[in-house]
Amino acid sequence: MLLSLSFGLFYISCSKSSSTPPPPPTDKTALQKAVDSAQFYYSQTLEGTKPGDYTVGSKAPLKTALDAANAILNDPTSSQATLTNAAANLTGATTTYKGAFIGQIAAVNLIGYWKMNGNANDSSGNGHNGVVTQGHAYFGAGTPVFTPDRFGRAGMAYHFDHGGNIEIPYAPALNPVQMSISLWVRQDTAGRKINPANCYMFAMNRWNGYKFQTQPFLPFYTVKVFESTPAPGDTTIYDRDDAGTAIVPGPTWYHLVATFKAGVEDFYINGTQVKEWTNNIGGTPISLVNPINLVIGADLPTSKYLTVDASGNFLVDYGGFWTGDMDDVMFYNIALTGPQVQSIYTNQSTL
Repeated sequence: MLLSLSFGLFYISCSKSSSTPPPPPTDKTALQKAVDSAQFYYSQTLEGTKPGDYTVGSKAPLKTALDAANAILNDPTSSQATLTNAAANLTGATTTYKGAFIGQIAAVNLIGYWKMNGNANDSSGNGHNGVVTQGHAYFGAGTPVFTPDRFGRAGMAYHFDHGGNIEIPYAPALNPVQMSISLWVRQDTAGRKINPANCYMFAMNRWNGYKFQTQPFLPFYTVKVFESTPAPGDTTIYDRDDAGTAIVPGPTWYHLVATFKAGVEDFYINGTQVKEWTNNIGGTPISLVNPINLVIGADLPTSKYLTVDASGNFLVDYGGFWTGDMDDVMFYNIALTGPQVQSIYTNQSTL
Protein backbone atom coordinates (compact mmCIF):
# COMPACT_ATOMS: atom_id res chain seq x y z
CA MET A 1 0.00 0.00 0.00
CA LEU A 2 2.79 2.41 0.90
CA LEU A 3 4.50 1.63 -2.40
CA SER A 4 1.34 2.40 -4.35
CA LEU A 5 0.84 5.68 -2.51
CA SER A 6 4.39 6.77 -3.19
CA PHE A 7 4.05 5.97 -6.87
CA GLY A 8 0.82 7.97 -7.06
CA LEU A 9 2.42 11.00 -5.43
CA PHE A 10 5.37 10.75 -7.80
CA TYR A 11 3.03 10.61 -10.79
CA ILE A 12 1.09 13.65 -9.66
CA SER A 13 4.30 15.56 -9.05
CA CYS A 14 5.64 14.75 -12.50
CA SER A 15 2.37 15.65 -14.15
CA LYS A 16 2.32 19.08 -12.52
CA SER A 17 5.89 19.93 -13.45
CA SER A 18 5.44 19.02 -17.10
CA SER A 19 2.16 20.96 -17.71
CA THR A 20 2.21 24.19 -19.84
CA PRO A 21 1.52 27.35 -17.81
CA PRO A 22 -1.51 29.38 -18.94
CA PRO A 23 -0.82 32.43 -21.18
CA PRO A 24 -0.63 35.77 -19.39
CA PRO A 25 -3.83 37.84 -19.45
CA THR A 26 -4.21 40.35 -22.31
CA ASP A 27 -5.84 43.77 -22.51
CA LYS A 28 -7.93 44.30 -25.64
CA THR A 29 -9.21 47.75 -24.67
CA ALA A 30 -7.02 49.75 -27.06
CA LEU A 31 -7.75 47.51 -30.02
CA GLN A 32 -11.49 47.51 -29.31
CA LYS A 33 -11.44 51.30 -29.19
CA ALA A 34 -9.57 51.46 -32.52
CA VAL A 35 -12.05 49.01 -34.08
CA ASP A 36 -15.04 51.03 -32.84
CA SER A 37 -13.60 54.25 -34.27
CA ALA A 38 -12.74 52.69 -37.63
CA GLN A 39 -16.14 51.02 -37.85
CA PHE A 40 -17.85 54.35 -37.25
CA TYR A 41 -16.00 56.05 -40.09
CA TYR A 42 -16.48 53.09 -42.40
CA SER A 43 -20.22 52.81 -41.71
CA GLN A 44 -21.24 56.43 -41.26
CA THR A 45 -19.35 58.24 -44.04
CA LEU A 46 -19.60 58.27 -47.81
CA GLU A 47 -17.16 58.32 -50.69
CA GLY A 48 -17.77 60.90 -53.37
CA THR A 49 -16.55 64.08 -55.01
CA LYS A 50 -18.41 66.77 -53.08
CA PRO A 51 -17.50 68.62 -49.88
CA GLY A 52 -18.39 66.40 -46.92
CA ASP A 53 -17.46 63.22 -48.80
CA TYR A 54 -14.29 61.17 -48.65
CA THR A 55 -12.36 60.66 -51.86
CA VAL A 56 -13.42 57.73 -54.01
CA GLY A 57 -11.38 54.61 -53.26
CA SER A 58 -10.31 55.69 -49.77
CA LYS A 59 -12.57 53.21 -47.94
CA ALA A 60 -10.96 50.03 -49.31
CA PRO A 61 -7.68 50.32 -47.33
CA LEU A 62 -9.66 51.15 -44.18
CA LYS A 63 -11.82 48.05 -44.65
CA THR A 64 -8.76 45.86 -45.13
CA ALA A 65 -7.21 47.15 -41.91
CA LEU A 66 -10.52 46.84 -40.05
CA ASP A 67 -11.00 43.22 -41.10
CA ALA A 68 -7.47 42.34 -40.03
CA ALA A 69 -7.95 44.01 -36.65
CA ASN A 70 -11.25 42.22 -36.02
CA ALA A 71 -9.64 38.87 -36.77
CA ILE A 72 -6.92 39.54 -34.19
CA LEU A 73 -9.43 40.91 -31.68
CA ASN A 74 -11.55 37.75 -31.89
CA ASP A 75 -8.62 35.33 -31.75
CA PRO A 76 -8.22 34.11 -28.13
CA THR A 77 -4.58 33.21 -28.79
CA SER A 78 -3.55 36.76 -29.81
CA SER A 79 -0.64 37.99 -27.72
CA GLN A 80 -0.49 41.43 -26.17
CA ALA A 81 2.16 42.48 -28.68
CA THR A 82 -0.07 41.38 -31.56
CA LEU A 83 -3.03 43.28 -30.11
CA THR A 84 -0.95 46.42 -29.58
CA ASN A 85 0.43 46.35 -33.13
CA ALA A 86 -3.03 45.79 -34.59
CA ALA A 87 -4.38 48.79 -32.67
CA ALA A 88 -1.55 50.98 -33.97
CA ASN A 89 -2.03 49.80 -37.56
CA LEU A 90 -5.78 50.37 -37.49
CA THR A 91 -5.42 53.79 -35.88
CA GLY A 92 -3.00 54.73 -38.67
CA ALA A 93 -5.42 53.50 -41.34
CA THR A 94 -8.23 55.52 -39.75
CA THR A 95 -6.06 58.64 -39.67
CA THR A 96 -5.23 58.16 -43.36
CA TYR A 97 -8.91 57.77 -44.17
CA LYS A 98 -9.78 60.94 -42.25
CA GLY A 99 -7.19 62.74 -44.37
CA ALA A 100 -9.28 61.89 -47.45
CA PHE A 101 -12.10 64.14 -46.24
CA ILE A 102 -13.15 66.77 -48.76
CA GLY A 103 -13.51 69.90 -46.69
CA GLN A 104 -15.88 72.66 -47.69
CA ILE A 105 -14.06 75.62 -49.24
CA ALA A 106 -15.56 78.72 -47.73
CA ALA A 107 -16.76 81.36 -50.17
CA VAL A 108 -14.45 83.87 -48.52
CA ASN A 109 -11.45 81.77 -49.57
CA LEU A 110 -12.16 82.17 -53.30
CA ILE A 111 -10.46 85.39 -54.40
CA GLY A 112 -11.33 85.17 -58.09
CA TYR A 113 -12.87 82.78 -60.62
CA TRP A 114 -12.39 83.59 -64.28
CA LYS A 115 -14.60 81.10 -66.13
CA MET A 116 -13.78 82.69 -69.51
CA ASN A 117 -17.26 81.85 -70.74
CA GLY A 118 -17.53 84.57 -73.36
CA ASN A 119 -15.73 87.22 -71.30
CA ALA A 120 -12.93 87.83 -68.78
CA ASN A 121 -15.19 88.65 -65.84
CA ASP A 122 -14.71 87.36 -62.31
CA SER A 123 -17.49 84.92 -61.32
CA SER A 124 -16.53 84.82 -57.63
CA GLY A 125 -18.61 87.87 -56.81
CA ASN A 126 -15.52 89.81 -55.72
CA GLY A 127 -15.44 92.06 -58.76
CA HIS A 128 -11.92 91.23 -59.98
CA ASN A 129 -12.94 91.49 -63.61
CA GLY A 130 -10.22 91.12 -66.22
CA VAL A 131 -9.46 93.25 -69.24
CA VAL A 132 -8.42 91.53 -72.47
CA THR A 133 -5.13 93.23 -73.40
CA GLN A 134 -2.86 93.26 -76.42
CA GLY A 135 0.65 91.94 -75.82
CA HIS A 136 3.90 93.86 -76.13
CA ALA A 137 5.29 94.41 -79.63
CA TYR A 138 8.43 92.47 -78.68
CA PHE A 139 6.28 89.36 -78.29
CA GLY A 140 4.22 90.01 -81.42
CA ALA A 141 1.39 92.12 -80.00
CA GLY A 142 -1.10 89.26 -79.83
CA THR A 143 -4.56 89.48 -78.30
CA PRO A 144 -6.46 86.64 -76.55
CA VAL A 145 -9.26 85.26 -78.69
CA PHE A 146 -12.14 82.93 -77.93
CA THR A 147 -11.62 79.24 -78.56
CA PRO A 148 -13.47 75.98 -77.78
CA ASP A 149 -13.07 74.75 -74.22
CA ARG A 150 -12.02 71.23 -73.15
CA PHE A 151 -15.58 70.02 -73.87
CA GLY A 152 -15.53 71.43 -77.40
CA ARG A 153 -17.92 74.29 -76.67
CA ALA A 154 -17.17 77.25 -78.92
CA GLY A 155 -16.17 80.55 -77.32
CA MET A 156 -15.94 79.14 -73.79
CA ALA A 157 -12.17 79.51 -73.30
CA TYR A 158 -9.38 81.83 -74.43
CA HIS A 159 -6.46 81.18 -76.75
CA PHE A 160 -3.28 83.08 -75.85
CA ASP A 161 -0.21 83.80 -77.99
CA HIS A 162 2.32 86.55 -78.77
CA GLY A 163 1.97 88.12 -75.34
CA GLY A 164 -1.78 88.68 -75.36
CA ASN A 165 -3.10 88.61 -71.80
CA ILE A 166 -5.92 89.32 -69.40
CA GLU A 167 -5.11 92.05 -66.88
CA ILE A 168 -6.83 92.23 -63.49
CA PRO A 169 -6.60 95.55 -61.58
CA TYR A 170 -4.61 95.26 -58.37
CA ALA A 171 -6.40 94.82 -55.05
CA PRO A 172 -4.88 93.81 -51.70
CA ALA A 173 -6.88 90.57 -51.79
CA LEU A 174 -4.81 89.50 -54.81
CA ASN A 175 -1.68 89.51 -52.64
CA PRO A 176 -2.54 86.83 -50.01
CA VAL A 177 -0.20 85.17 -47.51
CA GLN A 178 -1.37 81.71 -48.60
CA MET A 179 -2.56 80.84 -52.07
CA SER A 180 -3.75 78.20 -54.49
CA ILE A 181 -3.88 78.65 -58.26
CA SER A 182 -6.13 76.25 -60.16
CA LEU A 183 -6.55 76.33 -63.94
CA TRP A 184 -7.11 74.26 -67.06
CA VAL A 185 -4.62 74.60 -69.92
CA ARG A 186 -3.76 73.20 -73.30
CA GLN A 187 -0.21 74.13 -74.26
CA ASP A 188 0.83 74.56 -77.88
CA THR A 189 4.27 76.10 -78.38
CA ALA A 190 5.01 74.62 -81.82
CA GLY A 191 6.97 77.18 -83.82
CA ARG A 192 7.39 79.61 -80.96
CA LYS A 193 10.74 81.45 -81.11
CA ILE A 194 10.63 84.01 -78.29
CA ASN A 195 11.57 82.70 -74.85
CA PRO A 196 9.92 79.30 -75.46
CA ALA A 197 10.82 78.10 -71.94
CA ASN A 198 8.96 80.96 -70.24
CA CYS A 199 5.30 80.04 -70.59
CA TYR A 200 3.52 82.14 -67.97
CA MET A 201 -0.04 81.36 -66.96
CA PHE A 202 -0.68 83.51 -63.87
CA ALA A 203 1.58 86.18 -62.40
CA MET A 204 1.90 89.26 -60.28
CA ASN A 205 5.18 91.13 -60.71
CA ARG A 206 7.25 88.18 -61.93
CA TRP A 207 9.76 86.87 -59.37
CA ASN A 208 9.21 89.93 -57.18
CA GLY A 209 5.71 88.71 -56.36
CA TYR A 210 4.50 85.29 -57.51
CA LYS A 211 4.09 83.44 -60.79
CA PHE A 212 2.83 80.11 -62.09
CA GLN A 213 4.18 78.87 -65.40
CA THR A 214 5.51 75.89 -67.31
CA GLN A 215 9.23 75.77 -67.98
CA PRO A 216 9.05 74.64 -70.70
CA PHE A 217 6.57 71.84 -69.92
CA LEU A 218 7.14 71.34 -66.18
CA PRO A 219 4.68 73.20 -63.93
CA PHE A 220 6.79 75.78 -62.10
CA TYR A 221 5.90 78.16 -59.27
CA THR A 222 7.81 81.14 -57.86
CA VAL A 223 7.07 83.29 -54.83
CA LYS A 224 9.01 86.04 -53.07
CA VAL A 225 8.66 85.90 -49.29
CA PHE A 226 9.60 87.75 -46.15
CA GLU A 227 11.76 85.50 -43.98
CA SER A 228 11.43 85.14 -40.24
CA THR A 229 15.09 84.05 -40.11
CA PRO A 230 17.94 84.82 -40.29
CA ALA A 231 16.64 88.35 -39.80
CA PRO A 232 13.04 89.60 -39.90
CA GLY A 233 12.42 91.59 -43.06
CA ASP A 234 14.91 89.67 -45.20
CA THR A 235 13.48 88.33 -48.42
CA THR A 236 13.98 85.14 -50.38
CA ILE A 237 12.71 84.00 -53.77
CA TYR A 238 11.56 80.38 -53.94
CA ASP A 239 11.71 78.79 -57.38
CA ARG A 240 10.35 75.24 -57.55
CA ASP A 241 9.08 72.95 -60.27
CA ASP A 242 7.19 69.72 -59.77
CA ALA A 243 10.41 67.68 -59.93
CA GLY A 244 9.95 66.17 -63.34
CA THR A 245 6.28 65.52 -64.13
CA ALA A 246 5.70 67.30 -67.42
CA ILE A 247 2.60 68.00 -69.44
CA VAL A 248 2.57 67.18 -73.16
CA PRO A 249 1.94 70.00 -75.66
CA GLY A 250 -0.76 69.25 -78.18
CA PRO A 251 -4.49 68.55 -78.05
CA THR A 252 -4.67 67.41 -74.39
CA TRP A 253 -6.08 69.63 -71.69
CA TYR A 254 -4.60 69.48 -68.18
CA HIS A 255 -5.80 70.64 -64.79
CA LEU A 256 -2.86 72.24 -62.97
CA VAL A 257 -2.73 73.45 -59.37
CA ALA A 258 0.02 75.04 -57.31
CA THR A 259 -0.47 75.75 -53.60
CA PHE A 260 1.70 77.66 -51.14
CA LYS A 261 1.72 78.32 -47.43
CA ALA A 262 4.69 78.99 -45.18
CA GLY A 263 6.74 75.79 -45.20
CA VAL A 264 4.88 73.86 -47.89
CA GLU A 265 4.53 74.11 -51.67
CA ASP A 266 2.51 71.52 -53.59
CA PHE A 267 1.92 70.68 -57.26
CA TYR A 268 -1.03 68.75 -58.68
CA ILE A 269 -1.75 67.51 -62.20
CA ASN A 270 -5.24 66.24 -63.00
CA GLY A 271 -6.16 66.01 -59.35
CA THR A 272 -3.09 64.01 -58.31
CA GLN A 273 -0.32 65.43 -56.16
CA VAL A 274 2.94 65.08 -58.09
CA LYS A 275 5.26 66.93 -55.71
CA GLU A 276 5.34 68.42 -52.24
CA TRP A 277 8.21 70.71 -51.29
CA THR A 278 8.90 71.27 -47.60
CA ASN A 279 12.66 71.86 -47.63
CA ASN A 280 13.75 75.41 -46.84
CA ILE A 281 10.38 76.92 -47.71
CA GLY A 282 9.48 79.44 -45.03
CA GLY A 283 8.19 82.95 -44.65
CA THR A 284 5.09 84.62 -46.04
CA PRO A 285 4.54 86.12 -49.51
CA ILE A 286 5.74 89.66 -49.83
CA SER A 287 3.26 92.52 -49.86
CA LEU A 288 4.05 94.62 -52.90
CA VAL A 289 5.23 98.12 -52.06
CA ASN A 290 4.32 99.32 -55.54
CA PRO A 291 1.26 97.30 -56.54
CA ILE A 292 1.20 95.80 -60.00
CA ASN A 293 -1.85 94.37 -61.71
CA LEU A 294 -2.37 90.62 -61.81
CA VAL A 295 -1.99 89.05 -65.24
CA ILE A 296 -3.34 85.88 -66.82
CA GLY A 297 -1.31 84.74 -69.81
CA ALA A 298 1.90 86.76 -69.24
CA ASP A 299 4.34 87.66 -66.46
CA LEU A 300 3.71 91.43 -66.41
CA PRO A 301 1.06 93.86 -67.60
CA THR A 302 1.87 94.93 -71.15
CA SER A 303 2.36 98.56 -70.09
CA LYS A 304 5.01 97.61 -67.51
CA TYR A 305 7.51 96.07 -69.93
CA LEU A 306 10.65 98.09 -70.64
CA THR A 307 13.06 97.67 -73.52
CA VAL A 308 15.87 99.12 -71.36
CA ASP A 309 16.04 98.26 -67.67
CA ALA A 310 19.32 97.74 -65.85
CA SER A 311 17.60 95.97 -62.95
CA GLY A 312 15.98 93.44 -65.27
CA ASN A 313 12.81 93.52 -63.20
CA PHE A 314 10.73 94.88 -66.07
CA LEU A 315 12.93 94.06 -69.03
CA VAL A 316 10.80 92.68 -71.82
CA ASP A 317 13.62 90.42 -73.03
CA TYR A 318 13.23 88.39 -69.82
CA GLY A 319 9.49 88.14 -70.20
CA GLY A 320 7.25 85.30 -71.16
CA PHE A 321 3.69 84.49 -72.11
CA TRP A 322 1.30 81.60 -72.52
CA THR A 323 0.94 79.92 -75.88
CA GLY A 324 -2.17 77.76 -76.02
CA ASP A 325 -5.62 77.68 -74.45
CA MET A 326 -6.74 78.41 -70.90
CA ASP A 327 -10.01 78.04 -69.01
CA ASP A 328 -11.57 78.11 -65.51
CA VAL A 329 -8.86 79.99 -63.63
CA MET A 330 -9.46 79.97 -59.86
CA PHE A 331 -7.44 81.78 -57.19
CA TYR A 332 -7.74 81.03 -53.46
CA ASN A 333 -6.30 82.63 -50.33
CA ILE A 334 -5.66 79.24 -48.69
CA ALA A 335 -3.52 76.23 -49.55
CA LEU A 336 -6.07 73.69 -50.76
CA THR A 337 -5.83 70.13 -49.46
CA GLY A 338 -5.28 67.15 -51.75
CA PRO A 339 -8.92 65.98 -51.45
CA GLN A 340 -10.14 69.50 -52.25
CA VAL A 341 -7.96 69.65 -55.38
CA GLN A 342 -9.15 66.21 -56.45
CA SER A 343 -12.74 67.30 -55.93
CA ILE A 344 -12.27 70.39 -58.11
CA TYR A 345 -10.65 68.30 -60.84
CA THR A 346 -13.35 65.61 -60.76
CA ASN A 347 -16.23 68.07 -60.79
CA GLN A 348 -14.74 70.18 -63.56
CA SER A 349 -13.92 67.16 -65.72
CA THR A 350 -17.53 66.73 -66.81
CA LEU A 351 -20.32 69.10 -67.74
